[in-house]
Amino acid sequence: MRSAAKVLSALTRRARWSEGHIFAFTPEQIGIIEGLRASVAIAVMLAADLVLHAPSLAYGAVAAFWTCLCDPGGPDRSRLRTLATFAIGSAVAMALPAYIAHWGRIPGGIALFALVLLCGLTRSYRPAFGPMPTPTGLIAAIAVVIGVSSPRDVGGTLELAGDYLLGCLWAMALCLYLWPTRPRAPARRALVAIFGRLEEMTHTLLRLDLQAPDAADPWPDFNVGHRRAVRFSIERGRETVARLPAGRPRFGQGIDAAGRVFAALMALGHYRSERPDPFDPSAERSLLEGLHRLLRQAGQQSGKTAPDPEPLLAEGAALLKEAATHEGVVAHGVAVAAGALVELARHWREPEPEDPAGEAAPGWSSLKVLAPVWRQALRVASAVTISYALGAWLDVTFSYWGTIATLVLMQPLGANTWLRVLERAVGSIIGGVLTAILVAHIESPLEMVLFIAPLCAAVIALRLVNYGLFVIFLTPMFVLVSDFIHPASNLVSTRALNEAIGACIGLACSLFLWPEKEKGALTDAVLGAIAANMAFAAGMLRSLPDLDPLRREAGVASSRAEIARQRMLLQGRSQSAHLDRVHGILIALRAICGATNVLAITRRYAPDACTATRAERYDALTGALREAFKGTATVAFETDEADDLGHAVQALVTAVQDYAADTSQHTS
Repeated sequence: MRSAAKVLSALTRRARWSEGHIFAFTPEQIGIIEGLRASVAIAVMLAADLVLHAPSLAYGAVAAFWTCLCDPGGPDRSRLRTLATFAIGSAVAMALPAYIAHWGRIPGGIALFALVLLCGLTRSYRPAFGPMPTPTGLIAAIAVVIGVSSPRDVGGTLELAGDYLLGCLWAMALCLYLWPTRPRAPARRALVAIFGRLEEMTHTLLRLDLQAPDAADPWPDFNVGHRRAVRFSIERGRETVARLPAGRPRFGQGIDAAGRVFAALMALGHYRSERPDPFDPSAERSLLEGLHRLLRQAGQQSGKTAPDPEPLLAEGAALLKEAATHEGVVAHGVAVAAGALVELARHWREPEPEDPAGEAAPGWSSLKVLAPVWRQALRVASAVTISYALGAWLDVTFSYWGTIATLVLMQPLGANTWLRVLERAVGSIIGGVLTAILVAHIESPLEMVLFIAPLCAAVIALRLVNYGLFVIFLTPMFVLVSDFIHPASNLVSTRALNEAIGACIGLACSLFLWPEKEKGALTDAVLGAIAANMAFAAGMLRSLPDLDPLRREAGVASSRAEIARQRMLLQGRSQSAHLDRVHGILIALRAICGATNVLAITRRYAPDACTATRAERYDALTGALREAFKGTATVAFETDEADDLGHAVQALVTAVQDYAADTSQHTS
């Protein structure tokens, strides 16, 4: 377990650069056991096909794979409800268009449009911090595409539905009852990843402290890249813990402790970046090195089924004792972080707290479909129908591959579609090479099954880690399963042709069919970031007892705004100067967050700086800044506040003024 935690921690640190992008790599979400289980599910169905000489059972293998892919994790009752709904819904989604399509391509196209639209309305497209479980609505829509491409009469449709449901039921029984996995393992991996990121953040702080004064300024990457990486890890951890069937309070304690350590490190990083001199080696640096070792110990213990609190308590108590002998920001910040970890170790000594009462089942109000979801569902249904019609007109072999590519590539925001096309293209190229190698060496259906099973394991294990890696293994698996059902030649080239057609259609439809206004999304994100960071500062000035919710919202809002800006950059450099102004605002917001954290730690040394009057001025300023950013007003703010927070707020005012002037110049 210890070596596994070390490997996971190392992989997590290496993947820091990818955070905040659609191509994020999240090694803590590797599901090895889930992958092995899925490989058994699909192998049994394909073996039954070979033994019983029942070709339609291969559709049951596809159903078993999809069921494993849609397994959301969490409480068994919730999983059973989700998987049963998927089994029934996707069986209808595949069988109904298969029957309608046997009446002709026009009825099939109409059914395709209607059912893909219906499946699209079940998706929320909510923003998430990294990969999340596969939406069942997306897989059901893929079932519609395959169904309409496999016309059947009444008897054939019933046989298809029966074999498909058999595969779903077999996978459900395997996942829920025959081979249950350790439900807490994902939460343990999430905590190891979080503490690994915090350990890396501390190590980087120590390394940058010794950097030559004339070197390029490294602090922006620390204050943005590291903060974003840790924040995303923490938010993914919260979502993972929320899906646990039991143990949520215990793992929540670990997430909360990590959040307090993160706040202290943000404060220490900002404090160091604003001073010219390095940390004092005998006091400040020694304390940070002790915190670095303490975080390593926390990560190692968090990866265990039963954490041992004693090493963390002993090292933490020694560090707190050392910090108590010093004064200043570093000593107090290290004491805050060490105190959070010691408190976590004490929780490990206590009996595990009871889980809160289960949430009520969602009511009819949860079925409300938002306007953006309606619009995206209509766009996807239209694009998929265009792809289907083009494939039928050109009589392309396995044209449903292109239709599926169109379906999965289309995202609400155009920049996301570009990135998804890139990831799928790279993954398909590498996967295509692997496919060609496998096809050249496979001589029998049994050998094909022996290759499909491990590929399925890799696909499921990596489904939440990275989309590109997922596609690398999905490509050969999907091609081999297709060949198993309908043997054909030139599979690799056919797949490449269909992927290219589907990608072009998906990209074109993303750009021209009611595209989302990404500038509006950026504006909303920046306005939210301004409000959240200024609210955090005002809350600290009022000496609120619990700043964690405000601090968290400030970090999340800033990260969302940074990602929205990156998405617009991916669409071209025509607005680069405009987006540079936005970048200046985001840098100022990070400075406000850092200065607020420093002042929160040191406010006992500067009580005159934290007043309700100053907080009220910041509240009024927030509204003025938001109006100035929208171009509906001007803002003027001068302050004689000499601390870092006052300077950061003044920098934000200047950045917003520059943005407003630039926007006014371009619109006049």
